[in-house]
Amino acid sequence: MVIFIDANIFCAIINENDVHHKKAKEIIEKYTKEKQHFITTDYIFDEAVSVTQRKLGKQAAILLGRHILHGEVYFIQIDKKKCNKAWKIFQEENNFSFTDCTNIACMQELNIKQIATFDKEFKKEKGIEVIDN
Repeated sequence: MVIFIDANIFCAIINENDVHHKKAKEIIEKYTKEKQHFITTDYIFDEAVSVTQRKLGKQAAILLGRHILHGEVYFIQIDKKKCNKAWKIFQEENNFSFTDCTNIACMQELNIKQIATFDKEFKKEKGIEVIDN
């Protein structure tokens, strides 16, 4: 099984003061023990590192970036095909950010059904199971 990892999971793991810190660690630990595969995108990496820098400073952002880049997370690049698909999703009636739409586009293209996220909007998306606890 493959689990898509959203930026808020990464941000919560690095930030001990984040309300979701404990849950994020539990999710990653549980699915790592179960030998699940994790996937994310370059957009999510950018978002997680940028938010961490803004909230915790440059050194914390570098630490997070190193953990993601050298961990067991497979990266997908948002190419033109995925960007175009995300743009179509973005224009529909929903409350997703464009980056969230790239998550959906990747998940659809790769037939990934599960996403680890604290973004409740994903619970409304047909065909996606949210892992949040």
